[in-house]
Amino acid sequence: MTQVRTALAGRLNSGIKSTMADPYVLHRNFVNVAARAPQLWRVVVVLVGFEIVFAISPDLVLGLLPSSALQDAYKEGTSAFGTLAQFLTFGLSGCGLVMLVQLLHARGFWSLIGPQQSAWRDLCAVTGVVSIVLFVLELLPPWYDLGAVDSVRPLTVWVSLIPVTLVALLIQVGTEEMLFRGYLQQQLACLSSRRWMWMGVPSLMFGMLHYWNGNGQVEGLMWALWAMLLGMACADLTARSGNLGAAIGLHLANNAFALLLYGIANWPGTGVALFLFPYEDPASFGAQINALPTFAIVMQIISQALSVFVMWLAARYAIRR
Repeated sequence: MTQVRTALAGRLNSGIKSTMADPYVLHRNFVNVAARAPQLWRVVVVLVGFEIVFAISPDLVLGLLPSSALQDAYKEGTSAFGTLAQFLTFGLSGCGLVMLVQLLHARGFWSLIGPQQSAWRDLCAVTGVVSIVLFVLELLPPWYDLGAVDSVRPLTVWVSLIPVTLVALLIQVGTEEMLFRGYLQQQLACLSSRRWMWMGVPSLMFGMLHYWNGNGQVEGLMWALWAMLLGMACADLTARSGNLGAAIGLHLANNAFALLLYGIANWPGTGVALFLFPYEDPASFGAQINALPTFAIVMQIISQALSVFVMWLAARYAIRR
């Protein structure tokens, strides 16, 4: 009996040491599926094809909408319909990505996601834990001045919008994670084992694309930096868990809180927010690059970096890695 216990303790200790020595041991299986067709030219073709599908998707949706009122709502993105329809449109790009990967690499949807059961388990765990952490952070100062709120969406309407919003966001973040932490991370890891390649390059690309979310140079750079840090956190979680579940869960919880709680009236993407602040001209946020070193902006950058770090820690706790 003593020998059995000793053997089991030795195996457990060996497993713990192995995991601590190589936190990315599960990454190998996640990446190996891309080794059958690792050529860089295939990656370039897939990226170009994806960008074409992404660019034409809004026009395809507009062509299917039966009235000019719905078309205008879709383009503006300020109503519940417009906001959710814009996020659901990512599904077309996601389908295009899967088809391109099948055509160029002869592998399918689950090869981009990882083991189905593990991915679903990690997705649910991380979404739940990160959501709790974000909720707690909302209760801590500094607080929004709710006295300045322009309007509050009726609670019953807002609650009824939450399920469909989560589905729309799952499609949006799922598409982004399949591209950056799934496809690109796998393919680049086949070309080089260096982390700056498979973790850094996709995260940098992810950040650069978010530059255009900002109004002006400073806001754009802040968006880009935040997105790059988020991308690195998601890449790390993917490498630790060997699937996209944790990355999608973190991304989903973050976007859900950003979309569902606060917005500025008549700004795109605010159609499901509970609290709407009065309209402000986006040009008033268009600070140029010389405003970057100000104390307020530096503190905001630090705050954004800390928020990503806290979400990353919460996600790691959820998946126990």
